[in-house]
Amino acid sequence: MHRIICVMIVLFTPVLLIAGDDDVKKELKALEGKWKAVALEAGGKPLPKESVPEFIFIVAADGKSTGQMGKVEYQSTITIDSKKSPKTIDNSHDSGAYKGKSQYGIYKLEGDKWTVCMTSPGAKESDRPKSFDTKDTANVVFVFERMKKEK
Repeated sequence: MHRIICVMIVLFTPVLLIAGDDDVKKELKALEGKWKAVALEAGGKPLPKESVPEFIFIVAADGKSTGQMGKVEYQSTITIDSKKSPKTIDNSHDSGAYKGKSQYGIYKLEGDKWTVCMTSPGAKESDRPKSFDTKDTANVVFVFERMKKEK
């Protein structure tokens, strides 16, 4: 009986991993595109709309991403877990001033609106926000809107 259970675990574990991988691929596909920051909150207070920096975040279906703020650009890789509540996101900087550092956050996707609450680069995973409230934290909430595809 013990051998049967072991064989079943060996046979079915890849199926479970593949199913989870499909969920990640589906969620990354939903995030794929060019996003513009339209609102920002830090220290529990929203920034005035005119003070929101010109920040563009481009996500590819494989999680490879590009952040652009003015003339500054960096590459990163995002990983997500859409099964957690709230959904989690990790942003690992592959280039730029924060190369080698990660940010940990949570997010929600509502159509063409993507809300992300992130730690600062270099924070510990245990610092991941539990809510979208930034009061008394170093976390920042970005609200992005999907940009229309250029023709």
